[in-house]
Amino acid sequence: MSRNNNLNEEEEILFFYEDPKSFDEKNLYEVNRAPWFYHLVNVLGLTKDNFMEIKHMVEDKKNNILNLINYKSYTDNYLKKNDTMKNMLCAYLYSCKTSLYEYSKNINSEQNIHFVFTFGNITADLDSVCSSIIYSFFLFIWYSLKTNLIGKKKDDPLMFFIPVINIKKNDMKLKILIIWWLEKCGIENPEELLIFNDDLNLLEVLKNDTKYDTCLVDFNKSENNCVYNINNIKSIIDHHILNEEMKNKKITKSVFPIYVCSCMVIIAYFYKYSSEFLGISLLNRDIMWLIYGTMLKDSNNFPKDDFRKRWIQSDLNIYLSMKKYFRIPDIMDIYITQKFNNIRFSIDLKKFGIENLLFVDYKDYNYDIQGKKFTIRICSLDFSVESILSHENVDTLVNKMCELCEENKFAAFILMGSYMINYVFHKDIGLLFFNEDITKDKLLTALIANQDINLCEKGFKKITCKNESRNIDLFQINNTSYSRKRLECFLSYYFNSL
Repeated sequence: MSRNNNLNEEEEILFFYEDPKSFDEKNLYEVNRAPWFYHLVNVLGLTKDNFMEIKHMVEDKKNNILNLINYKSYTDNYLKKNDTMKNMLCAYLYSCKTSLYEYSKNINSEQNIHFVFTFGNITADLDSVCSSIIYSFFLFIWYSLKTNLIGKKKDDPLMFFIPVINIKKNDMKLKILIIWWLEKCGIENPEELLIFNDDLNLLEVLKNDTKYDTCLVDFNKSENNCVYNINNIKSIIDHHILNEEMKNKKITKSVFPIYVCSCMVIIAYFYKYSSEFLGISLLNRDIMWLIYGTMLKDSNNFPKDDFRKRWIQSDLNIYLSMKKYFRIPDIMDIYITQKFNNIRFSIDLKKFGIENLLFVDYKDYNYDIQGKKFTIRICSLDFSVESILSHENVDTLVNKMCELCEENKFAAFILMGSYMINYVFHKDIGLLFFNEDITKDKLLTALIANQDINLCEKGFKKITCKNESRNIDLFQINNTSYSRKRLECFLSYYFNSL
């Protein structure tokens, strides 16, 4: 059977509605594509009876979801404190900031409080940032339904659901496209409104393992030097290869294949199926725009040639249903996609600093092959790798690359470039092998033989690292749908086969 037929069959069973009435506690941690309500059981402690009780109360009241959780009075209260905020989502994020500040001071006291932090990955790309916000708000909605409709028991803690952008606050200035989109969605000055992984109040709470739980979105493995205790992870939402160490832990996991275009797709289905269960929409326009922009960006507006490469039918289905519900015209897709691309491909390197390209969008991949441990960093650039390596300030970038390799003991540093020429999309790649942990010739031979990436040799660029001459091998990627996720997949299979 062909790969596409296999993919088609798997696609059909990826996203389907499941009802909390069918919940089997034995499967809570066993299934890797957990339905939406598993996470609510694990994180909020909801039971089958709770779900049915909430459903009946919602049906009886027949009201807007935000009215049911008294969100208007909640929002109005925070808008009075900060009248620069434009919408409900701003009020939510502001409440996260103020609650963390207020309650972190006496975190070791007898106060019955509990935090649930949703961490995105260390790349902090648009999918990761927006998914952490939207998933946190999903948990907040259900917690509010539970407390407002069923009532809060005496021993129940006061809970706060807080998205954490998993970079240092000072690094947010490098996220030009993300800042632009958040501000377009009414989240003004996101550097000040959001919480980052070096927030002092956050770090204070994280000292006390009994006062918080952690949820991960857009990644599913423990990071080097992560600020939270990995034993506090309760929920994972992702579309990357499931890490072995997470499989047997008591974590609810909704981990889908890499060809799902974004983590946000999974969370959007959580909102959809929650809404179907309750008979009332959990979405409003403020939430919708973050979901819409993320899926549009990660699919690149769903071009037909990228079908089953960059996106699948389930991605498009949820996207189109949301567009129809909120009456978003097709011209908006074209306009926003062009704006995204204009911002991505028009960075002024003299102002931005060429070396900062190495910190905009990267991931580290750790391998353990027959007892030999090593790490590869893959950095995505919105420039041609070949052109960057011919830039007048390339020495600044090369020196920083070599410095990072030495500090982190990287076996290889890979640059993946995306760029446009006359409105046509292109990709290339450069590979710097820094030590002998990887047999360079074997890996390059395997990459060249791989039909999916479809490489064409472009030679090499000679560089100097601390008086030592090295080569960066350059290739054109002829499959413009090929992503870092797919390279991650290839490398995982390649090294596991050795």
